Amino acid sequence: MHSSQLRLSLVISTSAFALIVAAAPVVPDGHSGWLKSTAALAASASAQSDSHSTAGGSSASSSSHSEAHGTGAGATGSAAGGASAHTDDGDGATADSSVSTGATAAGGTDPATGDDTTDDATADGSTTASFVHAPDTPGSAEAAANLATVGAGATASGSASADVTTDDGATAHADVAGSSTATGTATGHAFAEGTADATSDVSSAISASSADGDVEVVTTGGGSMSGAASAAAAGSVTSTGTDGTASASSSASIDVSATSVGDGSASASASVDADSNGAVDTTGRTASTNAFSEGTATADNSGAGTSASASGTGDAASEAGIDANTASSSASVNPAVTVSTP
Repeated sequence: MHSSQLRLSLVISTSAFALIVAAAPVVPDGHSGWLKSTAALAASASAQSDSHSTAGGSSASSSSHSEAHGTGAGATGSAAGGASAHTDDGDGATADSSVSTGATAAGGTDPATGDDTTDDATADGSTTASFVHAPDTPGSAEAAANLATVGAGATASGSASADVTTDDGATAHADVAGSSTATGTATGHAFAEGTADATSDVSSAISASSADGDVEVVTTGGGSMSGAASAAAAGSVTSTGTDGTASASSSASIDVSATSVGDGSASASASVDADSNGAVDTTGRTASTNAFSEGTATADNSGAGTSASASGTGDAASEAGIDANTASSSASVNPAVTVSTP
């Protein structure tokens, strides 16, 4: 009795196993000899994006992130985002920033093993621009961008710029713009200052200008970035007294730019300073003047397709006279440098 029940159980169990195996597509495994299922595994896809921006307080900033993932044949994911910001103080200063990111990924099947394959793409970007603009404060402009992508379907691009015009006419501009595709990075920073100052009293006049400037860009892989900055400042003044006269004037300006692509970097910097003064001595009945102009401009680059340039001008002049005594001075500089790699 017990033996027949055992045989019946074995037959039922074996039959059930055979039915289960037959219900799923199977082929012999060439390595082990066992049967393996050829049923397709479930595919999956996901995507996500977020963006942010802020404007005000003399700055504008934007950021964005996108990512996508796909596993298995027929699975695709995509995401895209963007943001922008603008600020204006209503008195000669503005800042703008924008950024966009995108990611696309598609899963697949390994033709050799039949296993699912996974594709991933991630993109990040941030840009910011700011200015300094306040009474009795030297103006300046600054811009920066950071972009990074990973995966064949990743893209990021962005730009930022700032402009300032001060009450005494000095100007400053800075901008950066770049992109990254597939796997790569792109970073950039640009700065410009300006400044100008002129003062006088009954027997003297003093004029001073500056300029400054700096730009740096670095890229890897599928990244590209360019940056530029410019600044200009000028002033002139005359003494306020009636016993003799003195006058002074000065001006300074700079232009810098840099570009990088692939695995490379570039930078440029230009300073330039100019100042002058004139004076009369109402007791000794003498006139004296001085004029100074500085300079310096540097540019560096590394990698194919990279370039950089920096230039500046500086001029200073002064005059003074009392009785039959007159004096005058002048000075100027014009440094410039350009580098590039085909």
